[in-house]
This record gives sequence, structure tokens and C-alpha cells, in this order.
Amino acid sequence: MQKSSSVCFSGVFSLREGVSEAEFLPKLHQFYQHLIEMGFATGYCVMRREALDGFGKTLPAFQYRGELHYPNMELEHAAYAYVKQRGERVHSLHVAMNSMVRPGADFFLETRIV
Repeated sequence: MQKSSSVCFSGVFSLREGVSEAEFLPKLHQFYQHLIEMGFATGYCVMRREALDGFGKTLPAFQYRGELHYPNMELEHAAYAYVKQRGERVHSLHVAMNSMVRPGADFFLETRIV
């Protein structure tokens, strides 16, 4: 059972040409799971975008949206700082995942209000 979160770090992205979902998802899982095991995040989800007739025309092009769930903003900021330090383990996981993603991915934070 995933714990409730109040902060979500989300990314919208597409995979590089020739990279399959089956190849990518284990790399994403390893990176996200590392942040969970380090005590920053509490869970995650990954969604595949599906076409909705007549809607989404103003959204940027993307295939997937990934969310990392955090119990509070302080832990999200600590996780960001941890990744930014480029320690050997987290950096290798981050590069392995990002090397499969097309340039142009975008990210945003959301805070639960209800």
C-alpha cells in the first residue's frame, strides 16, 4: 500500500527512437526505487498518455508522465539536492534512465491542496 503524499514531482517525456517501454521501465524503477530506499520518496506511478479526441491540443508532445510522491516539500527538495550532487550510485541510475528519454522532457511540482 502506497503512503499518502502531499507533494508530487512530475515529468512529461517521450522515449528516444528505438527504445521500448519494456527496456525503459526497469531503469525508471531502479532510479525511483533508489529514492524511496534512501527515505526521500514514498512511491511513484508512471502513466502512458492516451489520445482523447478533441482535447490536449495545447499540451506539449509527450508519451509518458512519471510521478514521484513525497510526504512533504522538504523531502522533495532534499531528494533534488541529493540527485544534483551526482553521487556515483544515484548519478549512474539517473544517467541510465535519462539516456533513454528524448531531449525536451519537462518537469513540475504539485502540492496537494485537498
